[in-house]
Amino acid sequence: MSGTTMTARVIGAACAAICLCAGGAGRAAAATPRTITVTGSGAVTGTPDELQLSLEADTQAASVSAALDSANRAMTAVRDALTAGRVAPADLQTTGMSVQPQYNQQGTITGYTASESLTAELRHLATAGQTITDAVDAGGNAVTIDGVSLDLTDQAATLTADARARAILDARDQAEQYAKAAGTRLGRVLSISTTGGGTAPSPVFPFAPSASRSAVPISAGTQQITISVVVVYQMKG
Repeated sequence: MSGTTMTARVIGAACAAICLCAGGAGRAAAATPRTITVTGSGAVTGTPDELQLSLEADTQAASVSAALDSANRAMTAVRDALTAGRVAPADLQTTGMSVQPQYNQQGTITGYTASESLTAELRHLATAGQTITDAVDAGGNAVTIDGVSLDLTDQAATLTADARARAILDARDQAEQYAKAAGTRLGRVLSISTTGGGTAPSPVFPFAPSASRSAVPISAGTQQITISVVVVYQMKG
């Protein structure tokens, strides 16, 4: 076989392969499904069943040890009052501790300030107000309340599942409307993804305890869980 004949055959085979690939790409493009992409949302509300309390003990003394010891005594009294109010030890967490020097205008150290902070999860809202009052009374004037927040715990999983189901139904309802308007039919789901959503937090409100021993009023109110999903549907016809 001559060199010219062999070269011609190689070129011919290459051209045939290119034609086959081009034909396959064309069929793949033709088979690409038409789609409808929609964003659905679902929201549900529930009653918060847990309160998170943030407290801080601040003390001053002439020495580091004295300031820290005073803060320790105040926070220990707070912890004891909280556990007496049915707060489990596992629901108490130290969130900060510091000792800082105090200076006069000449830059001389005049004493020290000690600070200790604590968060507590109060799972019994019916008695949470009294528990807060007792804890502040136990800690004395060294204790301040940084804030409280309410949250859903026991119902969170069930409410979230309900919100997801509502979001999917909302997405399908929208997609069906678009398909009908476009003169086509809705096909199978190609993909689902979640965007944003979550629990709308209850407001945090800092306040200073009063000298009264009356229980702090607690109003649970409601809290909303919102889920958003992006769903891609195939179009038929």
